[in-house]
Amino acid sequence: MSARFVRGFRFVAVLGVVVVFSACKGSTGPPGLVNKGRVSGKVTVWEDAVFNSSNSPTSIPAGGFTVTTIGDSTRSTTTGPDGSYVIEDVPGGTYVLEFSKNADSPSGYGTMKRYNLFAGGGDSFHSGSIGRKGPKPNAVSAALDSVSTLSGAKLPGIRVAWTITPAVLQFSTFFYVMTFQSPTVGATTTVIGTGALADTSIVVGLPPGSYSVSVQSDVGFGYVDESDGDTIFPSRSAATIAPSNVVLTRPTIVDLSTKKLEKEFPGRRVVVAKILE
Repeated sequence: MSARFVRGFRFVAVLGVVVVFSACKGSTGPPGLVNKGRVSGKVTVWEDAVFNSSNSPTSIPAGGFTVTTIGDSTRSTTTGPDGSYVIEDVPGGTYVLEFSKNADSPSGYGTMKRYNLFAGGGDSFHSGSIGRKGPKPNAVSAALDSVSTLSGAKLPGIRVAWTITPAVLQFSTFFYVMTFQSPTVGATTTVIGTGALADTSIVVGLPPGSYSVSVQSDVGFGYVDESDGDTIFPSRSAATIAPSNVVLTRPTIVDLSTKKLEKEFPGRRVVVAKILE
């Protein structure tokens, strides 16, 4: 499974995943048993989910990923230079398939998972996509600010700024995830920016409160943990928290539609926070 953010919206979709079960032929032994099988596929590494949505491959090497079946039996192998892998002699059953590389490193790839992959009695295939972890934002700041609409009304908001240093030129685009937390409200929003430049946004749509603000960068790949339904983003960086809270004393009422925002704030990076339920 893959998840990506595109212009403030989150999508969870199957990206580059092909699962084919071949027919089982010949003897399967005593009733209720299935012969051992093999699991194979090819891992593809993308610069970011925007490129992936355009179906544009990259030249990032896909070799050296550890691929492991977890279930009735544990089997592991390492991808070849082109990302291909084969795991032989996998006992029949349903598995979680994991693939990772330098999972604990800030410049690693985390761990992607494919749940409910059946193996045994033939060939099973899984070709997954992954992106490297986004770099942790530096110098995150948050301050009270306001923005004027075309009608002249002043809307209060929180201006958030950060940098990425040193410049990370391997990536073209990041999804920056901003999280706002007060004692009673949790909210989040995303913007798209580059990995080598400073970025700044004014966030409106938050109710009154004292907010701590954090920023993470994300290449946009994730999967649904089928044991609890949560979406996991191994390509998301650790959060950097602004050093001081920002206090909003009055509410903001805005039209949440993207077209309305573009009309009211032409050429301005103004985004609306999404209140978490």
